[in-house]
Amino acid sequence: MEQNPKTERRKWRYTWEAQSHSPNLRLFLFDSETNPKNHCNNLSVSIIPEKSQLLVSWIGSEAERRENGVSLSVPVPRVLLDAESPIKFRALDDHIEVRLALLLPVDHPLVSDLVTGDGEKSAPLVMGYDVKTLTLMGGVHLHCRKCSVRLTKRALYEFSEMPSVNWRESADNWFGTCCCSFGGISEKMVVKYTNSYACSSGLCLLSATTVLLSEDDLVECVLSDKVGTGRGCDLGGVEFGSVRSEVDSESHENGGEVDDSRDKVSSVPECCVHDSHGSSEGFQLDQRLTLDKKFLLDGFLEDVFMAKASNVSKNVGWIELACPECSSPLGAYPSGSGSNDKPIDGGVRLFKCYISTSSTTGVSSDVFRKYTLERMFTNQLVECAKEELSFHVSVKDLTTKSHLFQIIILNPNSWSLTGLCSSLDEAGSTSELSPIVKVLFSDCNSSLVKKVDEEVYILKGQGEELIELLTRASKFLPSSCAYLQGSLVSSMHL
Repeated sequence: MEQNPKTERRKWRYTWEAQSHSPNLRLFLFDSETNPKNHCNNLSVSIIPEKSQLLVSWIGSEAERRENGVSLSVPVPRVLLDAESPIKFRALDDHIEVRLALLLPVDHPLVSDLVTGDGEKSAPLVMGYDVKTLTLMGGVHLHCRKCSVRLTKRALYEFSEMPSVNWRESADNWFGTCCCSFGGISEKMVVKYTNSYACSSGLCLLSATTVLLSEDDLVECVLSDKVGTGRGCDLGGVEFGSVRSEVDSESHENGGEVDDSRDKVSSVPECCVHDSHGSSEGFQLDQRLTLDKKFLLDGFLEDVFMAKASNVSKNVGWIELACPECSSPLGAYPSGSGSNDKPIDGGVRLFKCYISTSSTTGVSSDVFRKYTLERMFTNQLVECAKEELSFHVSVKDLTTKSHLFQIIILNPNSWSLTGLCSSLDEAGSTSELSPIVKVLFSDCNSSLVKKVDEEVYILKGQGEELIELLTRASKFLPSSCAYLQGSLVSSMHL
């Protein structure tokens, strides 16, 4: 039975692409079956300015001839087209390519507002701590983004930024490491700073990707809903359980190497004993730190969303949290030996992409409405790459340390728009280009490149979701453009 040509048109996908600093807009038009080079006779391309549409027409099969050919309508994104430049197009084996000239690149300051318009979806995500916004809201409840169930027992009023990862190193650089002179200031500042940022009820600590809450602020059923237990890895160089006997045992087995904090006062250099009260005060403060605070002092201070290899050790596991109502992921918390699967620092990390500050998701009162897993990961990835032209990242499972996938950043300054074509009698819509990062993607079954610039660790659930996103995005290009050096060409939204 012959299919309706109008139904056939629905299989055609369009993908617009533009590069920063380049005054060109490129269109890929394709479906999974047609060879345009052989099939699309009398190909013509024209612009309908009043509708912001590109009309692509041709005559192919006998059925198409009876319908007076095929005409596909492609929405043209908000850009400044050069009306005097000719439209360039060609039919290739698996797609039709169209090139339009622009008056200015899409990221030019004069047109950036036009490109992004007023739509939040197309604007790049600017990740921040969101402290000021949340504070001005007064009391805030957190909800599951998927089902809107409330996660907090009581409204939150206190919000603060998560300490910087390198703040202790910075303190030592400013004041020195010796307890003499300014060294004592460094030690006191480090300890007091650590104590002030412990997890406590009512205080909400914010990083770029997570919300750190005391377990006492969450409804009880949240902690009982665990996705999986992570054993064999953590984010910190120091084990931070509060079980003294286990540390004593490890210290004995290793000749006392672990429990060096207790020996600090006895091993003070001669230059530091001239004032027994003042010079040792910093060390006395240091002794008062429990092992869980040692984790904050010496280990990983940021969140668990994406950890670098330098922050991974073997003493603490991460347990994933799920919503008690709909079982969608929420975040994770650290657990160690003797903690009975409880948060050993008293804190639970909720990922901003899974929670909402409003019972109605996506409304303006939802502070985290623009956060998605894809955008958060992409922003962190670009931050790692900094100014590198090509950046190779190996992504591993935080729990098992096994390889999940590998990404190579090709271009962090790209713009894209994709969708399905419509026919002439269907209403078109003006759409916007979105900022993306072009990448090469290969999963754990593919061959790996020898050069890796960075290893990062994420939770398995988030890794699997990202693999699905990358695989789906690779299908937004024709097959002849979807592979490079044996890896998939894909993209991720900023």
